[in-house]
Amino acid sequence: MALAACISGWKHLKQVVVVDGTHLTGKYKGCLLTASGQDANYQVFPIAFAVVDAESDKTWRWFFEKLLEIIPDSSDLTIISDRHGGIAKAKKKWYPQSHHGACLVHIQRNVHAKYKGSGQKGLVGKAGEAFTVSNFKKLYARLKDVDYGCWEYMEKILLALWTRSHFSGQRYNMTSSNIAESLNNALLAPRDSPIVAMLEFIRRMLSRWLECRRETIQKMDGDITEEVDKLMNLQQQKSAALSVQGISLWEVEVSSEFGVRRLVDLLNKTCSCLEFQTLKYPCRHAMAAARLRQVEYSSLVDPILKKSIWSATVCGKILPVPDPDDIRIPAEVRDLNIMPPKAKRPSGRPTAKRKLSAGEYPQVAKKKKPNKCSRCGNAGHNRAKCKEPLG
Repeated sequence: MALAACISGWKHLKQVVVVDGTHLTGKYKGCLLTASGQDANYQVFPIAFAVVDAESDKTWRWFFEKLLEIIPDSSDLTIISDRHGGIAKAKKKWYPQSHHGACLVHIQRNVHAKYKGSGQKGLVGKAGEAFTVSNFKKLYARLKDVDYGCWEYMEKILLALWTRSHFSGQRYNMTSSNIAESLNNALLAPRDSPIVAMLEFIRRMLSRWLECRRETIQKMDGDITEEVDKLMNLQQQKSAALSVQGISLWEVEVSSEFGVRRLVDLLNKTCSCLEFQTLKYPCRHAMAAARLRQVEYSSLVDPILKKSIWSATVCGKILPVPDPDDIRIPAEVRDLNIMPPKAKRPSGRPTAKRKLSAGEYPQVAKKKKPNKCSRCGNAGHNRAKCKEPLG
């Protein structure tokens, strides 16, 4: 299922698609495959859904074959997923020109499950998120010194698959498949419903999301989306301690307190730290350079993160499903005999919560603090039940 509003909205998004699968918990089990993108306000933008028997090479090939009808293959396209073998094979067959990136969070969880005690998970995350090759090499060498076994494990994974510095395509800010995990969490309630009811839930949810975003856009004061504006404010704070030296009208040398020098080109919107051109909004070096040349910060933000593009992604309409009695259904559809997924139900009571993946641990609930009386100041009771004498 791919709604027209989502197909038209995808054309205005960053060319990054996150694909993922999640188990259904209803009577017939099965699996829900999803493809989603990210809008200008860094929010999930679902594109397509499919119900299959299970995640396998066959089902992923079918899903990618159908996805090709609405998202064409291109050298500008990036597909992000976990390291499921079926996804890699399907991508190679149906999207040979596009780039494939692995979810860094999944890799970190696998590392945490195998190697613990010396911060290996954090080092892998920092190395994967490094913008420059030089910074990556420093962090990767530190991982080798800390845990040689973990380093050997990471050596078996192609650098271009999990690192930002060696990736041949454009991932923007998306180093993980977190938007797919967020979408799976939003669909937790209907995943035990019949397929038609679940798809109707998805349709209503998407309609509600688009309407809420349209209302948010109408209330915007500036041209920069809220989430991007927050990130730019953080970069502006970091730029306060940087020193600048003009080179030309548009080129500025920016130095940090540690002696690291970066070259910023305000005209071409680039910085030698590579963060500016990757994330499409000014880094702290560009902020400092813009302040020197009195350039408006918002003019340095790429149009893909601005109000006009965001508005174009949500302009589509999602209409309610008409009554089947009021429309003419083709005979080949009306007489089609659809069988339930070929899934074997395990013994015991079905689980209601999601199964945690490798390296993922449940959050420990915070201990509740005992009540504190506002009258006497003692813990264990409140003012209404206080028995302490007055005075």
